[in-house]
Amino acid sequence: MSDVSPPKRGLSARIERVGRWLTAATGVFAVIGGLGLLFAIVITCISILLKVTRRILDFTLSEVANPEIWAGIKPILGEEELVQYAVGTALFSALPWVMMKRGHVRIDIFEPLFSGLLNRVLNLLADLSLLAVSYMILTRQWYLLFKKARRSQEPMPDLIWSGDWQGALGRLRVQPESQILSMKLWPFYAFAELCIAFFMVVALYCTVQSLLRLFDGTKPSPKPTPRPSPPTTNAGA
Repeated sequence: MSDVSPPKRGLSARIERVGRWLTAATGVFAVIGGLGLLFAIVITCISILLKVTRRILDFTLSEVANPEIWAGIKPILGEEELVQYAVGTALFSALPWVMMKRGHVRIDIFEPLFSGLLNRVLNLLADLSLLAVSYMILTRQWYLLFKKARRSQEPMPDLIWSGDWQGALGRLRVQPESQILSMKLWPFYAFAELCIAFFMVVALYCTVQSLLRLFDGTKPSPKPTPRPSPPTTNAGA
């Protein structure tokens, strides 16, 4: 007879379904982050090639030809800003995936010396700390998007719950722009806030997982280990 009761089995099945959905969703965010990194690499390489080409032309042909001919060959305007926001997009997009795969830096040299219960407690504390960090980033970054309510103004949650979307959107910070390209910054902040919100959801899921493992006595298995193939035997031996 199985030792697992039906309610527990049903709860585990629901948690596994949620985990599969979160894994797929975090994979989508990770792909977006990878595209951001590829964009940053391409922009950097093109800008360097243009800069080197311009210097070679200035050094070799400036005395025999008019430099105005290749005046348009120059580094990409605002390369630093493009790379900065592309890398920032990649960073925030990777947070949910790294949390789901438990890929954060860990110091586990003492793990074999501790008991299984202590290791599970430490895993739970680590997930709780990341959940707290995600909440702090989410709340602090919120005010990069929306202005704080003054004394005579209603708080943002009250405006949202009451359906006053015009008043809520009026708090949106649409004025800040980048210095070189004059790009609006609020779309980047909004995407980063979305990534952090999803990161907090994944951190909450991982915390629940660690809490269940604390009572079940199971260890997390972030990386599946391949099974060794059985040795082949000679049938004629």
